[in-house]
Amino acid sequence: MQQKARNISLDKKGNERKFRREKFIQSLGWSHVLLEEMASDASFRRYYRIEGAPMVRPVLLMEDPPDRPPVPPFVMVEPFMKIAAHLRSLGLSAPQVHHSDIPGGLLVLDDFGDDTYTNLLNRDFSAKPLYELAVDVLTHLHKHPGRCAIDLPAYDAQHLVDEAMLLPDWYYPRLSGKKPTEEMKESFANVWRELFARFPKDQETLVLRDYHVDNLMLVPDMKGIRACGLLDFQDALIGQMSYDLMSLLEDARRDVPADLRKHLYDRYMQAMGADFDRAGFDYAFRVLAAQRHAKVLGIFVRLAERDGKDRYLKFIPHVHKLFVESLDNPLLKPLDEWFRGHRIDIRSPLK
Repeated sequence: MQQKARNISLDKKGNERKFRREKFIQSLGWSHVLLEEMASDASFRRYYRIEGAPMVRPVLLMEDPPDRPPVPPFVMVEPFMKIAAHLRSLGLSAPQVHHSDIPGGLLVLDDFGDDTYTNLLNRDFSAKPLYELAVDVLTHLHKHPGRCAIDLPAYDAQHLVDEAMLLPDWYYPRLSGKKPTEEMKESFANVWRELFARFPKDQETLVLRDYHVDNLMLVPDMKGIRACGLLDFQDALIGQMSYDLMSLLEDARRDVPADLRKHLYDRYMQAMGADFDRAGFDYAFRVLAAQRHAKVLGIFVRLAERDGKDRYLKFIPHVHKLFVESLDNPLLKPLDEWFRGHRIDIRSPLK
């Protein structure tokens, strides 16, 4: 009975959302328009390709429904609009929003097509020029004087600590069969706080946070850095420059060969110039890599256990490998010692 009631509730929500979508499209005066649902990701957002819209360029409908559960990532459409406009003002390719229904969580925006980096790489497109273009986008952004000229929260130490706690909260119980103690959690958080305290103070930028091949596109008829289309940036914050380069090179879902990683890291450094604080950047890069891998290990277990999305478990061995490699760096010795001190065999893969 409980499952039946849940299904009825989901059906009701689905019908309400369908009604909102149709009402919004009708309010634009568009007739004979079809909505084709696109593949969904780990979020609550849904995308629909709009067929028959009276627009010069192809468009799609983005839906971030207001009646979805208020759990992370909790993002409505207003941040997307604000950040997209900022990125476009900096000379980057973010979708232009043409129509909006803010209360309904609906946007009509540019459709960049199907050539995500992931799709291109799966079709054996040459990886090097794609990644070089993505790195060039970051150096353009990070050197732009207006990069932080947007009112967004800081990606500060507390925010980063909260994310890292996903490892003891979700991954550790799956690994050990036990729940973490309060002492474990507090000491784990303190290790991270000490690591974050040494971040460079002069390398702040807009951080897109999910800068990887699933969210990058090759945009038709665009040249230079504008040929790289940006997606899924509504969670952006103001934080360390190293974060987005790290998430590109240490992708949770795709292995980037070591020689390509080195080439791209060197390309970034060369573009940033001789006066750039390379040591500070490298320190933040290594620490944030460990933090992101810890967070993602927890997220993928949470997606499986809480949300029923078991498909994310297949990525855990790769992320686990990246996390262990991070621990082998002397800069992460305090974190490695924490695991050893609590007798957690973090180097053994999840079974």
